[in-house]
Amino acid sequence: MKIIPAFGPQSRILGAACALLLASAFSSPLRAQGPSAGPVPVRAATVELEQISNPVEALGTARAWEFVSLRAGVTEHISRINFESGQKVNAGDVLVELSHGEELAELAGARATLARFERDEKRLRGLVGKNLTTREQWEAVQTQVAETRALIDGLQARIDDRIIRAPFDGQLGLRNISVGSLATPTTEITTIQEIDRLKLDFTVPERQLSAISGGMKIEARSQAHPKRVFNGEVMIVEARVDPQTRAFTVRGRLDNPDGQLKPGMLLRVKIISNPREALTIPEAALVPLAGDQSVYVVKQTDGGNMVQRRDVEIGQRYQGKVEVLSGLSQGDQVVTRGTLHIRDGQAVSVSSEQGAASQ
Repeated sequence: MKIIPAFGPQSRILGAACALLLASAFSSPLRAQGPSAGPVPVRAATVELEQISNPVEALGTARAWEFVSLRAGVTEHISRINFESGQKVNAGDVLVELSHGEELAELAGARATLARFERDEKRLRGLVGKNLTTREQWEAVQTQVAETRALIDGLQARIDDRIIRAPFDGQLGLRNISVGSLATPTTEITTIQEIDRLKLDFTVPERQLSAISGGMKIEARSQAHPKRVFNGEVMIVEARVDPQTRAFTVRGRLDNPDGQLKPGMLLRVKIISNPREALTIPEAALVPLAGDQSVYVVKQTDGGNMVQRRDVEIGQRYQGKVEVLSGLSQGDQVVTRGTLHIRDGQAVSVSSEQGAASQ
């Protein structure tokens, strides 16, 4: 048996052969990644024209559109109660009557006196025309008629003070009195509030002052009804900024026809500022480079699909999408997945994001 020296000519030939085999083995994958490789699989989405806005978000407190604490204007015993707690009433409905028997008696007497004076005035008017009485007597009776009418008006006002009515359509609160109890001007009989619509007060940082104006649409959500959106609009923007908080107060109006929202609730508010139509793409399509943004646009050629790198100007970002101000047109297709494995002019095979989402 012939032994080959470790560093002889035969070992050099054997080493060279092994090197060639290794080079051949590694050269095949490298060529697969070169220009002659097949299309790179990517996913793409279509540039869409959507209705978007620059939302301003805040926390607000719901308040009743109208709210009154009902109290007696005089000190008197309660003779009648015409409502129950939580009842809905109409403007003018009688809720409580205070004792007013004395005033009714005085009113009846004053009306009888007025009727007598009116008869005297009518009789003297006829006599003056016939020169059977003096004009001074007639005018004196006219004065008595006017004074009695004023007395009746005063008595009627005293009676009205003892009859408490609903000042507007609304829902009553808890009843805090009973028949026979003594009501004073400090006694809260009940409350009434209008909640078919609500005021919504919230504060916004001063940097967003120019973004909010009257008439803008509002969307509000409550933890009590997490799946429901309550719609409204901005009524007024306060004319001053709080120097302590550097914020300003905005008051909105919310529709609440079924009474699901209650005054005092904390609501999450979104103001729909600057609504507009704009081109949008998925945020994943953006390829940032040195502060600029670009995308890969899919182009159809005779040989298949290829990508073209294109600079874009972007605007508002929201919910995984981004507004495109320039650089793209509606209907263009942009690569959303696979951007790290392609370059300008690269052949690609495209699958849509919608198709991938449905799988």
